[in-house]
Amino acid sequence: MSKSLEELQELAERDGAAGDPAADSSTGATDGDDEPGPRSDADDSRALLGRTPFSAKGFLVTLAVLLGGLIAGSAVPLVGGLARYLGLFVAAFALGLGRSRRAYLETAIAGALAAGGAFLLGTLTTGSLLIGTSLLADYGLPVAGVGVTVGVLLSVAGVYFGRDLRAGLTRDVE
Repeated sequence: MSKSLEELQELAERDGAAGDPAADSSTGATDGDDEPGPRSDADDSRALLGRTPFSAKGFLVTLAVLLGGLIAGSAVPLVGGLARYLGLFVAAFALGLGRSRRAYLETAIAGALAAGGAFLLGTLTTGSLLIGTSLLADYGLPVAGVGVTVGVLLSVAGVYFGRDLRAGLTRDVE
């Protein structure tokens, strides 16, 4: 293993222990426990939440950027229905390039809301209002489910690939 990779792993282990101040990383004991023992599910969930904080401001920024990507993609003539989801992916990719921290939870929720709403609005505006409302009345939940699933997958993949490119661009070449 290279020296820089070992340093990164040590930093990650230190950050994981710092994210849960009540847990002793060497014994698994918590405050008030003198005996080492297995960690409970509550300890594990606190450690997980400590590593991935949800930021309301970050969520709103992410939602605005993803909605902007959807709107920009839907402005493409003739293929706007498909290009809006390409715009969602590109916007999420740009977020991944620009952010230094992981924001997968915020991006997944924002992508689900943005794409699910766009999918429902796209169904309503298909043909006439009467046909769109009839479609939503009969198949509203599956239609929304498809939009939400597409939004989550595209936005999380975009952020992942953007972060991957950012890591590759900022890594030292040996």
